[in-house]
Amino acid sequence: MSLGKRIREYRIKRGLTQMQLAAKLQMTEANISSYERDKSAPPSDKLSQLAEILDVTSDYLLNGIIKPGPPKSLQDIGHELTEEQILTMAAHRLGHEGPLSGHELDQIKLALRIALAKK
Repeated sequence: MSLGKRIREYRIKRGLTQMQLAAKLQMTEANISSYERDKSAPPSDKLSQLAEILDVTSDYLLNGIIKPGPPKSLQDIGHELTEEQILTMAAHRLGHEGPLSGHELDQIKLALRIALAKK
């Protein structure tokens, strides 16, 4: 996707007309139209303002590169992992290398159930 298409896409997502966006950037509607049709590119100072108004990064507008968001919490990560992945990670933390066999996974699950039942 081109710079112009990304500008247009996010302008529309933000509910702005070309005229409204132009007013925020203190430029003409013709400038915005020219950018969206890839006839010209905004100068760097306007690109930064444009990114801020559209709530994206300049990198995204120019290259389509999305920077990662803030790191996820352990709780969020835990909800995304399967039980097998969690048990494998625990085994690796204890020094086990390689994938766990079905029998090893069952033993870990049993040990966890016993430990939790004692509480």
